[in-house]
Amino acid sequence: MKKVIITTGGTGGHIFPAESIAKGLVDAGYEVRFITDKRGAEYRKLTEVPTHIILASSVTGQSFFGKIKAAFKLLLGMYQSAFFMIRYKPDVVIGVGGYASLPAVLAAQFLRIPTIVHEQNAVLGRANRLLAPRVKFVATAFQETKRVPTGISTFLVGQPVRPAIAEKKNSPYPMDSVFHLLIFGGSQGAHFLSRELPKALLKLPDEIRANMKITQQARPEDVDDLQKMYQNAGFYATTVQSFFDNMPELLEKSNLVIGRAGSSTLAELAVIGRPGIYVPLPTSADNHQFENARQFAEAGAGWLVQEKDFDVEAFTKRLEELIMNPDELVGAAKIAVSLGHPDVASQMVRLIEQGVFQK
Repeated sequence: MKKVIITTGGTGGHIFPAESIAKGLVDAGYEVRFITDKRGAEYRKLTEVPTHIILASSVTGQSFFGKIKAAFKLLLGMYQSAFFMIRYKPDVVIGVGGYASLPAVLAAQFLRIPTIVHEQNAVLGRANRLLAPRVKFVATAFQETKRVPTGISTFLVGQPVRPAIAEKKNSPYPMDSVFHLLIFGGSQGAHFLSRELPKALLKLPDEIRANMKITQQARPEDVDDLQKMYQNAGFYATTVQSFFDNMPELLEKSNLVIGRAGSSTLAELAVIGRPGIYVPLPTSADNHQFENARQFAEAGAGWLVQEKDFDVEAFTKRLEELIMNPDELVGAAKIAVSLGHPDVASQMVRLIEQGVFQK
């Protein structure tokens, strides 16, 4: 049985794709182990895959002494990973991004074990940029991925989505009499999506507001104010909460989604087939959310709006045009589906078998 180590950590945004790939490998008959940091272990849910915890810390955004401490942790994590690999003897090590993937992939490269990295954004992340020159290939989530070193092979596999999303792939576009607008963007979307965007929604004509249902994720401190604001403005219905546990169903029912441009968000919109207005997080590393959104917008799957260019009157007018011309939304939804990758795990398995194990 072939042995594979998957490594990532830091946030749930890295952990879930790693778990999806791990499950695909387990289902294909591989023996899989997981290497992550303490934070990553807290997100772990795939209990059938044993987890090995190492030290790791991000160097960026730290003080001088913080950088030294973080570098020391990464070095210790590399030694921990190397000792584990010497005992376990993996056939390949897969990094799924984030600073916590550095120690294990670097250790594998030092031990001359084949390595692969998966990049979830349209710009190769800092950790993957460091690792890329010595990997077998880079698996990408976008057709075009910037900052990949010259001469490195890339293969488009997409970004893994949750099983509940994959089950709703290519859902029929809803044509109800009520227009369903879904707005979400996490805590980092709080100010724009909770303070600026509503100014445009409130300027929509009365007849549109009377037939529009708004479902919006907002920070807890903004929920009550937003709920009252929308209700007083005469919208057909409003639901504002800090968290939704039925996001696949909400996406399926939506006519249009407004939100950030993280890779997981775009992947889910593409698999289900829903148009979006993408508002990239301006502070995203290497401006990767802008690049993510740009590719989807240029393909015709949605529309890109940058915070710095946001104009209330222009946005309201464009939103009204989209609502009054559903064919444009339906067309964007069809293009979104063409960009979706509902079965990334099996694609990764195929690439590993062809690129690592076939001589």
